Amino acid sequence: MDANRLLPRAIGALIFLLITALLLNHTSLLQPNFARIKDPSDRSNPIDSIKSNLQSIKLLFRRHDYACNLTSPSTKGRFVQSHLLARNRPLDYGTAICDGRRNWKMITDAFAGRYPPGREFTFEDVDNGWNYNENPQFLEKRWQAPLRYISNQLNDVPDNTVPDPEDTHYVEMMQDKEFVNDQEKMTPPTGGKYQSLIIPTHATLYAQYVNSPRSKLLSSRTPPPLDSLPHLLPPLHRLSDAYWFTWIQYESDRPERLRFIAQDTITNFNTRAIIDLILQARKGVRPNTMFPWPGARFEIGLGGREGGAMDGDAEGLALLGTPNSANVVWMLVDRARVLGKRRLRVHVFVELGEDNMPVRCMLWDMIPV
Repeated sequence: MDANRLLPRAIGALIFLLITALLLNHTSLLQPNFARIKDPSDRSNPIDSIKSNLQSIKLLFRRHDYACNLTSPSTKGRFVQSHLLARNRPLDYGTAICDGRRNWKMITDAFAGRYPPGREFTFEDVDNGWNYNENPQFLEKRWQAPLRYISNQLNDVPDNTVPDPEDTHYVEMMQDKEFVNDQEKMTPPTGGKYQSLIIPTHATLYAQYVNSPRSKLLSSRTPPPLDSLPHLLPPLHRLSDAYWFTWIQYESDRPERLRFIAQDTITNFNTRAIIDLILQARKGVRPNTMFPWPGARFEIGLGGREGGAMDGDAEGLALLGTPNSANVVWMLVDRARVLGKRRLRVHVFVELGEDNMPVRCMLWDMIPV
């Protein structure tokens, strides 16, 4: 056979052998950044099969020395998590911690009065693009135990109680109408949707279903350029603003009572991946395995010391850096003058959902200090 034909084949075979050797070297997948996290439901995820290295993962998650730039990246003056600046870029554990630290620094800066208060929206603003409906509704059974815990944390609620259905207000907001954008132009609907339960008796906002206008646009087949995105969104589009608007409809006299934000059936890929990694490292819980309430608990800002971006659990900061934390972060930043200084405690647990499938849940406790 001609030597000119043999040489490319030999080089190709050598490259194949090198790639195979790298794939078989599982230890390379345990580097601190977890550079690429696969879908937790993927049974081929190597982290699921490396039982002998579980202690190494545990040691990794105790690390708290990631070099983070605490200057918040922003788009049009608004904070966004760094991994969201690049589309389709998965969130790794180190980046999550850094995003969580930036978020906590921004929260403590807001407590110190370094940010202006958030805008107060009215029904006129909601009517600009949204359909707003509310009805009584009872919570999922898996939230009975967390609600009893919540009642034990509040001085004005009897211990070990759950709310009556008439005290639980289901709110659905559909962004299915044209709206006037920031350039005074009529703009097509985004299809965004927020479903939540407001539980004034238990000082709780319960996120039932979230698909924000921003996420809806960016997940479309032809996502718009990031610089044009602000002009395609209605004035009221952030989840934290929608939550605050619905909360004050029921607690206008005591808005500062808001303390808990419950997140049910978390589907965001990055948040699920970080939750699964943390639960496996700290509790030995494999992905898609039940880990019921009270699950795992982590603290952020222990003692409420101002500027404590390094204060608290690394795992808690990583969770604060996930996409599902954004509504908690902005709630505390925009409403700092109403809510006052808080520290954070987050419970992470996995319960049985519909079709006997596991659902990941988080309960954020915004503890006054």
